Amino acid sequence: MSARFRPGSTLPIRVLGTAGRRAAGALLVLALAGCASLAIKPCDTIPDRDGKYFGRFFLGVATLGLSEVTIQQEEVRQAYQGNPGCPPPAGVQVVSAAAPSPAGDSVALGTLVNGAPWAIVVYLNQNPDAPGAQPLTILFPANSLQLAFRAGQYRLVARPTGAAPGSLPNVTWSRQVEIDPRVRGFKLTFNEADFK
Repeated sequence: MSARFRPGSTLPIRVLGTAGRRAAGALLVLALAGCASLAIKPCDTIPDRDGKYFGRFFLGVATLGLSEVTIQQEEVRQAYQGNPGCPPPAGVQVVSAAAPSPAGDSVALGTLVNGAPWAIVVYLNQNPDAPGAQPLTILFPANSLQLAFRAGQYRLVARPTGAAPGSLPNVTWSRQVEIDPRVRGFKLTFNEADFK
């Protein structure tokens, strides 16, 4: 037996009352508030990212795409703050800036590479001519070192070392470096031409 619509009769559709509309609105607000947890971070594992994309798809369908705008805004905010929830890789030394950035606790993975034919002694936020100044590291030819730089200003100084006196250039490489909180990583190569 099938139901038939007769002219003049009402359809069995219920219109949400005030309480129902409030409940639906509250559900939408809760769904959008949970969007921040679906923002993709650079330190997320592949299963984490897959799960977030899966959740974003169904949440986007349920909210007619409104959630995607909220998620993208959260990703932009986190990128500007340097993704503070992402720790530096295990075993990498964290170095602090001489003038820290007030933007947060983000770190950028920096790789120092020696492209010169001799060893290079590297100083960080120190005057190498000061008595008792300790170098950060000595980089041998073709070697590299990874450091996690906190956001802020640094002073890097490098000098050739490890050869007979008079056979090395008598030049000091010195730079002021500003690490922006949004930077996730960089590579700095010391070349022979930098010491001429």
